[in-house]
Amino acid sequence: MPFKHDDRLRALTHQDSDFWADVVDNVLIVAITDARGVINYVNDRFCAISHYSRAELLGSTHRIVNSGYHDAAFFRQMYRTIRAGQVWRGNICNRAKDGTTYWVATTIMPKHDASGAIEGYVSTRFEITELMNTRDRLRSLAATDPLTGLFNRGGFNTVLQAAVDAKAHDIARTIWLVMFDLDGFKQVNDIHGHHAGDLVLKAIARRLREILHPEDAACRLGGDEFGLVISHTLSAIPGETLLARLLAALEAPIAIGGGAMVSVSGSLGVTPVETHETAEALQKNADAALYAAKRAGGNQARLFDTALHQQGMERAQVLADARRAVEQDQFEPYYQPILNLRTGRCDQVEGLLRWHHPQRGMLAAESFRDVFSDAELARAMSPRLVRAFRDDMRLWSDSLAARPGLAINFSRLDLLNVGFQHALEAEIREQGGRAGDYVLEISECVLAAGRSDRLTQRLHELAAHGFALAVDDFGQAMPPLAVLRDVPFTLAKISRTLVADIARDARARAMVAHLCGLAQAFGLGVTASGVETRQQLDILREMGVDRVQGYLISPPLSAANLAISPLILEPDHTEIPLRA
Repeated sequence: MPFKHDDRLRALTHQDSDFWADVVDNVLIVAITDARGVINYVNDRFCAISHYSRAELLGSTHRIVNSGYHDAAFFRQMYRTIRAGQVWRGNICNRAKDGTTYWVATTIMPKHDASGAIEGYVSTRFEITELMNTRDRLRSLAATDPLTGLFNRGGFNTVLQAAVDAKAHDIARTIWLVMFDLDGFKQVNDIHGHHAGDLVLKAIARRLREILHPEDAACRLGGDEFGLVISHTLSAIPGETLLARLLAALEAPIAIGGGAMVSVSGSLGVTPVETHETAEALQKNADAALYAAKRAGGNQARLFDTALHQQGMERAQVLADARRAVEQDQFEPYYQPILNLRTGRCDQVEGLLRWHHPQRGMLAAESFRDVFSDAELARAMSPRLVRAFRDDMRLWSDSLAARPGLAINFSRLDLLNVGFQHALEAEIREQGGRAGDYVLEISECVLAAGRSDRLTQRLHELAAHGFALAVDDFGQAMPPLAVLRDVPFTLAKISRTLVADIARDARARAMVAHLCGLAQAFGLGVTASGVETRQQLDILREMGVDRVQGYLISPPLSAANLAISPLILEPDHTEIPLRA
């Protein structure tokens, strides 16, 4: 090969040599060094891109353009290759005299003397700054949530694994993983629309960046789920103070345009990053702590401990059992009769979900409330519930002289979801029923979250289809009175927590009486839930309540039992209905 090259070069004329030299100088960035790396030649392009003069470069080494981007291991490998007489190729980030950085695709060839010893090195380079910047932008986009600018789930996984590795190298370092989601975010989307939800997410992201050290990581994992990997902030702020600031930032009101404000909140699940835990295990620990914080009432932080580990395992088992239960139709609607005090008959029933668990027996909804927060399970369960409502209403039509209206709680079945509404309407048409047989109980906390044209429009649409609308848990959150004025509600259901003390607490009686008067002033019928004693019933009747619901009247019944045991009040109103 050397002889071939020599023959080719000898064949070049001086004019050819000048031409190829011009090609090299116009295309490549060239530097030649001695065996120690001292620069003894640079071409004009090297001077132009580095912003150093030829006089400044000659006699220096390439450390003059070292940007600090590459670590020592990078250069050790490079020098090991060229000192062995081999060609090295790679991409290098250099720093120009004015402080700007630039990237070059570099080839370094050892130059041998007549004896074969290395007498120097020839470096040829192409500038690839824009290419590398594009690469970095693409990497950033791949790891960044486009809405908030925080890390996305992929970025979170990378950051958390890096934290685990950092802890392994420095066991004294304090690192926390914090997980949370936004309580009330779904209502913001439902009531004000997804644009408002996006504004909330952006505001939360901005507040997180203001609290955390720039080198700590805030991540949006999807929807309203967030993860924080915190270390540097904990060096400046005590952990308890930091958690208090995070909770305050989550619940501070957020402007969504048009003068409207919304509020969300969050519970924090916290776990220390330990050397013996994997990234996956740490996420499970933080999730378990988050769930415990929610169970304790929400809007608080909970640190993971061994007791939570057991609870987390139990919760995971419940969700796994529930997925099988949906497939095997183990869930069944039960119905609690609602007594009309004016007619003496139970003219409504409320649908309540029960689980026929193969090991634990019959479970009420309070025993598996995690199931309702699982979006995948909710999607799978909804069509089954619609079919169950249809079948049960048909059964009552065949068995009862007067079929009761069916009250369905919005907080569990999300009846403002258009798809669910359409499925329910289709089933109603198929059974020959009418929408007026259904009472849609809209949680008052949804109404109290704020006015929105979208919410008002959706409720008007439901009413226009013939559905009866009820304000559920009336008195718990108190929506703006304009909502009661503008939305075509027909019923108000007073919360069981307010009814519980009316027999022994004058203030509780006054509160319920006030709520009855307020509802009646807007033309709404009044239902009181949670009635368990005859004394409560008598007080509510004197207040002018229209309907009562609770264990005094009847526990929840299966559709079949309700069909064979219709409840009727005695004519003299002295007995509670216990007979067919």
